[in-house]
Amino acid sequence: MKRITLALLLLALTLAGCARDTPPSEAPAAPAEAPTLTRVTAERSDLLYRYPTEDGFQSATTLDEIPAEARGAVQVVDLSLSPEARGSTQTVQVFDLRAPGVDGAFPGRVVPRGELEQVLAEAQARPAQAPLTMYSASWCGVCNKARGFLQKNGVAFAEKDIEKDKGAARELAEKARAAGVDASGVPVFDVGGRLMPGFDGPRLLEMVRGG
Repeated sequence: MKRITLALLLLALTLAGCARDTPPSEAPAAPAEAPTLTRVTAERSDLLYRYPTEDGFQSATTLDEIPAEARGAVQVVDLSLSPEARGSTQTVQVFDLRAPGVDGAFPGRVVPRGELEQVLAEAQARPAQAPLTMYSASWCGVCNKARGFLQKNGVAFAEKDIEKDKGAARELAEKARAAGVDASGVPVFDVGGRLMPGFDGPRLLEMVRGG
């Protein structure tokens, strides 16, 4: 009986989030990762933007060239990376360029290349969502699950690995202190300035959509 109770407790902890000090050797095996999401800011000059029009696709090299009504869903190509590094034969990156997050980066997501037109059409019709940043770690199985959930539900987001990016770790620590939130594990979500530690899919969607 004690063994069953312990197993259930461990399962519950795994679903809620990953402890930051969990050694990579003990972490759940991670599935193959999609290409890293590009950090898109208004200051970058090495990006190519493609957005849908009545006559097909139009290209732009600056945000100012993109009509306001088309900024809800824009394909972004990072010209600083090779096609192989971008994974461009299988995937593309789509961003909501209507409003940046508190760190100046626009939310986006990686989608299969074959679904680009459908994703753009759906995103253009969708109202603006709250900016979302997911703080994660490469070995965190729950982070992988959350990433897949957000992509499946068409939620644009920015992702920051707190172990690879020390600035992101400091940023999260400062936000957590200001909000009085425990950020000792990952993932932690910043939804329009509100922090949510751990992964709760329905609650996360509710917050993103203004709840």
